[in-house]
Amino acid sequence: MFLKSLKLTRTSFLTTIVIALHTSTVYGLDLKVDLPQNAGKEPVLYYNPIVDQQPNSGTSIKTDDSGKIAKNKKKDNKNKKNDELTAETQDEILEDSSIPPPPENLVQNKKKNQQNLNVSKNEPIKNAKKSRQMRDETVYESEEAEIVESTQTRNSKDPFPALACIADNVAFWERVYTEIDVNDAFLHDKNDLGIIYSSFSLASSKALRNKQIEAERKKYTNILNNLANKLKSSAKKWNADEKRVAALFKPGTLTTQNVLAAIDNLRVQTGLKTQFDAGVQRSINYLPTVYPIIKNSGLPLDIVFLPHVESSYNSKAGSKVGAMGLWQIMPNTMKLLEGKNAVSKRTDPKISTRAAMKLLKSDYDKVQNWPLTLTAYNHGVNGMLRAIDETGSRDLCKVIDHYSSPSFKFASSNFYAQFLAARKVAMKKYAVIAKKKSGGSSLVLRRTILSNKGGSIK
Repeated sequence: MFLKSLKLTRTSFLTTIVIALHTSTVYGLDLKVDLPQNAGKEPVLYYNPIVDQQPNSGTSIKTDDSGKIAKNKKKDNKNKKNDELTAETQDEILEDSSIPPPPENLVQNKKKNQQNLNVSKNEPIKNAKKSRQMRDETVYESEEAEIVESTQTRNSKDPFPALACIADNVAFWERVYTEIDVNDAFLHDKNDLGIIYSSFSLASSKALRNKQIEAERKKYTNILNNLANKLKSSAKKWNADEKRVAALFKPGTLTTQNVLAAIDNLRVQTGLKTQFDAGVQRSINYLPTVYPIIKNSGLPLDIVFLPHVESSYNSKAGSKVGAMGLWQIMPNTMKLLEGKNAVSKRTDPKISTRAAMKLLKSDYDKVQNWPLTLTAYNHGVNGMLRAIDETGSRDLCKVIDHYSSPSFKFASSNFYAQFLAARKVAMKKYAVIAKKKSGGSSLVLRRTILSNKGGSIK
């Protein structure tokens, strides 16, 4: 009797295994089907697509123009409270922007981190005075002021509205993500991204690339100089290059002063096509984890596109200033949000996403609209509070036009535009993948980012 039972048990077991294997083959989610071999298995140094900036001088603490602070101390994993690395100077490619240190009340409530951080929306701006340092080593302090909110932002159903003032910027980053690659570059005006003077190829050698960039700069410096000298003469005397460059200026802006100023605004941007495409493929692996956390947080679902800008959806991405993971979280930030033991888990998609949602919610409760919140994610929330106080407005366009700060430069002023461009480009690519209607990738997309309901994979 025992042997018969044993035989039956073995038969049932083998039958179960066969059915399970068949089910896995037919219905299983092969989430890595679209990924290149070994993708995401090795740590990488991720570079933010912001290049060709000049370093600040006269300070012992270096910052990049996204507002990161990095102290000049070596890493010491034992008994060191300040483990930030010295930021790389801005004349090289800048790393992906980290998020700012969290509010002081997060320190006081570390034991309650399992719950969402609740900060009163009615808290006056003067209460933003905290002991936490800003990324440019200054502390925000101001009295209450009358603040004007952007009408366009307030009336928009989309929490991430397209703003007229950055339309050219969004179009520029769309081209960077889709048209040019790492060995291609745009020479453009850093203050007017609607002006792209040339698109040119670059060699693989860094030394040769630098020479090519310098040659392109020199070429257009001469063109702009010559054009400025000829503006008072007949356009018939202009050569083809001068006429083409003159046509790039908006009506009423082609003046000697503006043309000469354009020489100082020359900037080079390398392409990100391959990097962005790889990020889209990698993201499919993380959406089943990341998307439900964002949904359950109550924050806008389109925040799911932010890692495309921060890390190209590489969970092992790291910057030289110490930010790591999909959301590029700094060590001290993670320590305050989730505790000391979580610092080493910033590459964990689940843990880092929960931390990022807490910080975004806290920042939103302070600045009260999403264009400013995303800019704060790059620049620092205290910096944005100071910008609101200085401009008297929560309109990102007015902040970009009128806020003056050594740390609020190209990267910070373009961060929201990069997000809008990344959202648009990624959505188009996701739609193409989903149209296959078969395979794990299509199913993941239809149940998360392309679904009205979203949620976990069933």
